[in-house]
Amino acid sequence: MQRSIPNYRLYQEKTGESPDFWLHCETLSVRSSLHNWEISVHRHSALFQIFWVTEGEGVMMAEGQADCHFTAPCALFIPPGAAHGFRFLGQSEGLVTTVLADRLSLPIAADRTLADFFASTRIVPLGEPDASTGEGGAQVGRLLRRIHAENGRRDIGRDLILDALLTEVLVWLARLGARAGLPKKAMSTRDNARMEALDRLIAAHFREHRPVGFYAGRVGVSVAQLNRIARQEAGVSVSQLIARRLLDVARRDLVFTPTPVQAIAYSLGFQDPAYFNRFFRRQTGATPGAYREAERRRMAA
Repeated sequence: MQRSIPNYRLYQEKTGESPDFWLHCETLSVRSSLHNWEISVHRHSALFQIFWVTEGEGVMMAEGQADCHFTAPCALFIPPGAAHGFRFLGQSEGLVTTVLADRLSLPIAADRTLADFFASTRIVPLGEPDASTGEGGAQVGRLLRRIHAENGRRDIGRDLILDALLTEVLVWLARLGARAGLPKKAMSTRDNARMEALDRLIAAHFREHRPVGFYAGRVGVSVAQLNRIARQEAGVSVSQLIARRLLDVARRDLVFTPTPVQAIAYSLGFQDPAYFNRFFRRQTGATPGAYREAERRRMAA
């Protein structure tokens, strides 16, 4: 019988995070050294992780894959729910950033290339900078150091800065992974390009509650064509994509901010908070208030 893979919240222990925890950053050695530099295979269903390895090397055990060797400098990306474990060869160092899975939803909704890249476990080399631009792994290292420093503060705008830094890290990892030739989907077709244009338009206008015809006109196709492209590329209609974006932001604001439900409704373009309540309940099966209470209880467990 196959051994069950344990599902941990954060390294198989209570960590004392506050109810508004969404990001944790620590040195690689602080925890790995306690386990003789070996982390058994496990998963985090509600978290993703970025390991920045600055010194040493090791082997990563990933779900459905052969053991993968890595050596510094590199970054390891572990998506939510992916089984993984490590054997570090000798003493290694770096930073480990652990983030609630919800924080992936907005970046990948804004850029479908990111969604493709971060659907899988990745080892991204962070070696020499690009010869033409001078850009490379140094950007990732600088950003992760800033995340580590900012995470240790309790200052004005801390979460805003962390959010921006994290988004930039994710973009750089995808860029560097693409340059390194990591697997990706085939080149964009014309419909794929139109879908990417639609994604950008929804990101810019979803709070305005525009009709589908507005998006079709901007993309340069009919409403029927745009819905066909959306279903082909994303599996849902344009209206459902807009609703999904509204729901992602609503969930995030409910869980990670103290903003009253009525104010969240107005910020998302709903002129009637009661309609926002009905919209949210239709999509999730719970009222905004009940969802906020349940998620915060789950996070604090």
